[in-house]
Amino acid sequence: MPGEFYIEGKKEKVDISQIVAGLTGLEQKLKSLATPVDFWSIADDVIDLPAAATDVNLPDVVVSGLPTGIALVRVVTILKVRAIENTNAGGSNAINGAQYIQVRKSSGSWVNAINLPDNLWTVAASTREAGDVLIANIDVKATVDGDGTYNFKFQNALVDLASLRLNDVLVGLRFYFSAS
Repeated sequence: MPGEFYIEGKKEKVDISQIVAGLTGLEQKLKSLATPVDFWSIADDVIDLPAAATDVNLPDVVVSGLPTGIALVRVVTILKVRAIENTNAGGSNAINGAQYIQVRKSSGSWVNAINLPDNLWTVAASTREAGDVLIANIDVKATVDGDGTYNFKFQNALVDLASLRLNDVLVGLRFYFSAS
């Protein structure tokens, strides 16, 4: 279906079917792009990390309302902490040894979600510092696979001195998906 128009005073012709074909290809390409959406927990005002290895629970994330007919590309965990406080006057405090934050769906199996390296969050004695946001590079879509309630914990949390206090802690899940 040819049409006519003018460009800079010069008469031109265009085949509308070529434009439609181009737009159809663009629509397919857009559908294949990954779209992110985040779901967040309710804030926990105080979480104390101990000097004796123990699991420490974090707030749950409820995922509800993911679009139907999507293909999950990737799911990552986010941890937001407003402030980090060393409540011990005896010296600097930090994460002691490499650790993980883990996730599970309801009562399923725990999997690693965020890597916490040794000496993360080093804080001087009796000091409070600005918080942190950690966005994981571990894809947890095999466990975090759609709507549901997801539990989180520090697995065997351990700090140098009792205790490292985290204030206003939120946990998030970022879903990357494409239309199928």
